Amino acid sequence: MEFTEKETLQDALIAHKFLIHMYCQYGIECSNKTLRDLLSSLQGVAMEHDLKLFQIMNKKGFYPITPAPAKELKQTLTMHTQMQEELAQKLNKKTK
Repeated sequence: MEFTEKETLQDALIAHKFLIHMYCQYGIECSNKTLRDLLSSLQGVAMEHDLKLFQIMNKKGFYPITPAPAKELKQTLTMHTQMQEELAQKLNKKTK
């Protein structure tokens, strides 16, 4: 059984997503700084490959996207900025 181009690209994308997740998981649990830095670097490379795969799939129509309305993007950015600021304030209070 042969895989189509779309199936092959989907498989590669799924594999990269899994790899990225595993590098992150192992990096979080790693106590050795050198190894943690290596895992972080490998995660970055895998993310670059993931983006290239997505771009190829998107260009071929295998992974279509619908841009979010500007209003929703702004709301999401505002919400996450506020959450980050609140977390920073709580962390600052705990360290004082």
